[in-house]
Amino acid sequence: MSLAQGRPYLAIPGPSTMPDRVLAAMHRPAPNIYEGEIEEIAARVAANLRRVAMSSSHVAIYIANGHGAWEASISNVFSRGDKALSLVTGRFGNIWARNAATMGVDVQRLEFGIKAPADPAKVEEALRADKPHEIKAVLLTHVDTATSVVNDVAAIRAAIDAAGHPALLMVDCIASLGCDEFRMDDWGVDVM
Repeated sequence: MSLAQGRPYLAIPGPSTMPDRVLAAMHRPAPNIYEGEIEEIAARVAANLRRVAMSSSHVAIYIANGHGAWEASISNVFSRGDKALSLVTGRFGNIWARNAATMGVDVQRLEFGIKAPADPAKVEEALRADKPHEIKAVLLTHVDTATSVVNDVAAIRAAIDAAGHPALLMVDCIASLGCDEFRMDDWGVDVM
């Protein structure tokens, strides 16, 4: 596709136009990736990510889009055949569940549709039914940009705890971190 006028812009999850001053600021040589400025930048980014996520936990930075972050979290938490409970709300909860299944995770899906948030009572019920505690983690999308569904992360953690289940809580905050309130430590999120 060609444009008669103007310049193309990135529209994921977008549209996100890139201001000319930002484009101009990026026109400089790349820094040395082994020492100097890049180490200082990475340290500031990690500290600021902790502050934005309201967490004292470790930070891992991946050079990827949100799908790459999903893949990294899945590959670091699960082994093939491990079980996950995916709370499917909106479009992105569905895609994260599909990606986990593609990577060999045995995904049990709780479907809430594209317009409703996850129901903590149903989450608690599903986890109580998992008597042998085979579910290793619960997957939840905080905010689905495609549908505007916002999930109550603290209520989902409370449901996990009420069920007495040891499952980790993994939350996709790709579209919400820095925009919506997110309290990783206070809400008991294990992976964000």
